[in-house]
Amino acid sequence: MKKRLVRAAFLDRDGTINKLVYYPDHGFVDSPFVPSQVKLLPGAAQALKILKKKGFLLVIISNQPGVAKGNMTKKAFAAIDRKFDSLLVSRGAKVDAKYYCPHHPRARLAAFRKKCSCRKPAPGLIFSAAKELCIDLKRSYMVGDGVVDIQAGQKAGCKTVFIGHFKPELWKYFGKGRKPDIVAKNLLGAARKIR
Repeated sequence: MKKRLVRAAFLDRDGTINKLVYYPDHGFVDSPFVPSQVKLLPGAAQALKILKKKGFLLVIISNQPGVAKGNMTKKAFAAIDRKFDSLLVSRGAKVDAKYYCPHHPRARLAAFRKKCSCRKPAPGLIFSAAKELCIDLKRSYMVGDGVVDIQAGQKAGCKTVFIGHFKPELWKYFGKGRKPDIVAKNLLGAARKIR
């Protein structure tokens, strides 16, 4: 008997569920480098609960090259991940699975320096999750705050949701000249719009 495929909400992590961090000494915004920097965005936990009630499997799909770039150790990355989980659980939410790409083409650490099929905008992580978790990609959504999130979702055959203030000049960066299926101010707004 063929296993029934499920719907998933594939979710970027940083900038979508938790806050990005500004590093003034370096002049850039990036993912948290230590657990104390992990802070959920307003309404994010509630959004996950809404998506769960709508019947979606919640799967994190995230580029995480912090170790590769030398910004943190593997131990620090694991501690950040635990803090992320504990913040969600404390608000009555959780994700079902997480798929991280640790690579970067200009990584400081040679073991992580490569062009891979899992780093967004490549759809490798989405395909891996779909195979392992029996996900119907056509009925699923990729949700994120970056162009690469939308590109990965489109390449995988998902519907896409852009989080933030969408500008028409971004259209040229999306696959086949298509804009995202949904644009929302934040994850909570996205959860309410997703059918």
